[in-house]
Amino acid sequence: MNGLECPQCGAVRIVKNGHAHTGRQRYLCRICTYQFTLDHIRPPVCAEHVDWVDRLLSDRVPHREICRVVGVSRTWLRRHLDARIEGAPHCSPPPSR
Repeated sequence: MNGLECPQCGAVRIVKNGHAHTGRQRYLCRICTYQFTLDHIRPPVCAEHVDWVDRLLSDRVPHREICRVVGVSRTWLRRHLDARIEGAPHCSPPPSR
């Protein structure tokens, strides 16, 4: 199919497989069954939204509610939380007696 290669395994047995929720054409690799879209571009989350998310997190708002209100995906929120945890200073364990 027009020289398409699977980004997962590199095979060329690619078929059309419906459309994503954004309307973009989805493809399926017949070898490894990996599904993908071409030129997948996700716009970055603006700084105001990141600050808003951080404020909602500090107010202990549930994660699903944050995603719904701010308009970010749960995957993005998980990655944001992981990045914040990695950057946070860790306390040293208390001395043993």
